[in-house]
Amino acid sequence: MNNGYEYIFESLPTVSSIDTAVIVAMISGAVAVVGLIVNSIMSYRTKRMEYRYSETREKQQERREKQEKMIDPYKKLVSLLLEILSFSKQNKTMSDEDLIEKMTEFNEAVILYGSNKVIATWGNCRIKFANPGNLDHKEIMLKLEEVLYVIREDLGFDKKGMSDGDILSLFINDLEILIGDDTHKET
Repeated sequence: MNNGYEYIFESLPTVSSIDTAVIVAMISGAVAVVGLIVNSIMSYRTKRMEYRYSETREKQQERREKQEKMIDPYKKLVSLLLEILSFSKQNKTMSDEDLIEKMTEFNEAVILYGSNKVIATWGNCRIKFANPGNLDHKEIMLKLEEVLYVIREDLGFDKKGMSDGDILSLFINDLEILIGDDTHKET
């Protein structure tokens, strides 16, 4: 360590003998080089942040466009479910042709624009509905509600603060009887 100090102190007389103009030029050059390096680093970081920001905005825009494309098909499914419920309350049935046509329209839209989670949940729900003898009314309604929650998630809504039966309570009056839950009783 002492050798380092000795080297510095020995070279001081040499530095003082150098012309002051040369020293000023060396300092100016060093400052310019440091300035260029700092400027290059800052420019690189700024460009990288701009790229990330624009990439994020593009992804958000794509997601919004997909969501907008799904609003109409999702709305059709909800309307279909409400129509089926309305028919069942009136002891009527929808014709098989109408039901098949509406389901085909929805399936087509889900295949094209639905998220993987919506496709999987809807597919599982349809498989279960293909064998309705194995399901009770509670299970059918909760499966439909699960599809509705996943659809809402696909549109950008989360399920925070919601529980099973919250969506069903919007169109089923005696929900607590159907699902056996006292938390949804009217007060």
